[in-house]
This record gives sequence, C-alpha cells and structure tokens, in this order.
Amino acid sequence: MRKKWFMTIPAVALLMSPVAGQSTEAADSPAPVNETSTSHPVADVAPEHQPTLSQGSSGIEVEFVQEKLIYYGFDTDVDGVFGPETAEQVRQFQSEKGLSIDGVVGINTWVQLLANERFQVGDAKAALTAELDNDDLVFSSNGEIHQNDQGEFFYTFKASSKSLIEDGGSGTVGFYNVYGDGTIEEDVPQ
Repeated sequence: MRKKWFMTIPAVALLMSPVAGQSTEAADSPAPVNETSTSHPVADVAPEHQPTLSQGSSGIEVEFVQEKLIYYGFDTDVDGVFGPETAEQVRQFQSEKGLSIDGVVGINTWVQLLANERFQVGDAKAALTAELDNDDLVFSSNGEIHQNDQGEFFYTFKASSKSLIEDGGSGTVGFYNVYGDGTIEEDVPQ
C-alpha cells in the first residue's frame, strides 16, 4: 500500500502544477488590444536589430516594409521582393521623413517605418508629465491611439487637478494630445 501512495502523490502533484511559463494568476481584466499593431512578427523587433534591406533583398522583412509603405500612402506591390518599385517607394518615404535618400532600409528608415508600432501610451504620459511639470496634475487616457489627417499618431489625455478632486469636483482642467515625435498640444474635447 505504501508503494502505491509513494507513486500516486508525485503523479497528482505533476498534474496539478502549472506548465513552465504558464501564468497561474487570474487577470483582473482582459489585456488591452493595440489596434495599430500589424500583428506581424517583424514589428516586435527593435529597429537597430532589423536587417538592412536594399534592392535584391527578399523575405518576410521586405514584405513587412512593403505593407508599411502602403500604410503610409506609398503604392507598391506586397510580394516580399525588394525590386526597383519598392526601392523608389522607399526613396519617396525617406524624402518625406527627412532621411538620407538612398533607397536602402537601414536603422533610420526602420525607426520611421516602425514609429507607430513603438509609440506607447506610457511614453506619451511620461512626456506630458515632464512637459507640464505640475505636481497637482494627474493624467488619464483610455489608451487608444489616434491618427490625424497628416498620418501622425497621438494619444489623448485628460488632465485633472488633485486639489480640485479633493474639494469634491471632477478635477478636469484640460485635454492634451501627445504625438509620437514628442509634440504636445492642448485639445478641446468633442
């Protein structure tokens, strides 16, 4: 009888334990979905770790560049082949972004292509907090990223005064848009 229990207890413990890497805590709420993400694996790699692409390159990274060029308004085929048409669209993109115009997708071009993928609400809030530098203010955002007519990405924040909240008011003192390039502008709610 002892031998059966000796083997049964470890077997039950193995069945009850989580698999390595499996989270054992329940989430309070579902994870937010980043609606601007392309869900493309290339978008998860930092620009400085992306390959340098030029005419003659091919593969998933080229396909991603072609998708991003279309996203930014540059018409090109998405075929995963970096041909003359893609090179021309890259040069136009580089020109519009103020980069060196060589038709090669290097670090600086990757940074611009991935700008909306890497701009996070926490970065925007930190920039706003530093810019306004007022200990009485707290900022909130729904975390939704917006894009204006010029293709620039931004988050909207509500600024509230702690002292006004403590006095029983809503505390709202203003609204701000924070852009991926660090530009901050006061906004009027709609």
